[in-house]
Amino acid sequence: MPDATARFTTRAGAYMSGRPSYPVALGERLHERGLLSGGVADIGAGTGLFTQLLLDFGAVVDAVEPNDAMRTALAQHVTSPRLRVHAGTSQATRLPAASVGLVTAAQAAHWFDPLPTVQEFQRILAPGGSVLLVWNDWRSSVQSGFTAAYGEMVSCFGEQPHEQVSRRAGAELSLYFPGGHEVLTFPNPLALDRERLQALAESVSYLPQPGTPAHPLMTQTLDQAFETHRQAEAVTLDYVTYAYLGQLENPS
Repeated sequence: MPDATARFTTRAGAYMSGRPSYPVALGERLHERGLLSGGVADIGAGTGLFTQLLLDFGAVVDAVEPNDAMRTALAQHVTSPRLRVHAGTSQATRLPAASVGLVTAAQAAHWFDPLPTVQEFQRILAPGGSVLLVWNDWRSSVQSGFTAAYGEMVSCFGEQPHEQVSRRAGAELSLYFPGGHEVLTFPNPLALDRERLQALAESVSYLPQPGTPAHPLMTQTLDQAFETHRQAEAVTLDYVTYAYLGQLENPS
């Protein structure tokens, strides 16, 4: 977690302007099922992209974020009388015991140490509470158009190979959901103009950031892909939102 936190210190602005939000349909599903009525702890909340969705559907949210720059951006750009923002980690949220009905982590759980995180989630969840782990991912089994070109850029400039989230997260899901879990998926395509595309790339922890030797070439590669695939003044990255919902306790 400390290394993960440090990776985003200089990326808060790019993260806020480049990253996709989350589907309204996911918020509707959570609201319809009554999962937002008991208070929500949004862990690794970043700049508040998922926090905002929770607030839009009436939740009282405790947003927990360890990175100072990301947490400051969240507090400045997401405002609500139903929001409290905290400095904390997945292992030490600083929230009261049995205080929320739902724990969420959007685009964050792959940074967590699962065993101490599960212990902390067990502590802050009220009896019968649920956990929701969410990722936006463009790595589908079949890629085409700009999404394929973006994948080629990531393969070229990324620090290490990155798998589709459904495979990457699979090994640890059983630790969070010993009794099984539900998988919800939603299409979440993101239209990007040239400026937002650059911000998206600069927000990614494993891609070169401004000031590094590889950044100019990455920018040139993105520009070429943009020109090849743009429709009018935008390209589309074919994200899918994966939401894993279950409980920490084995019902048996």
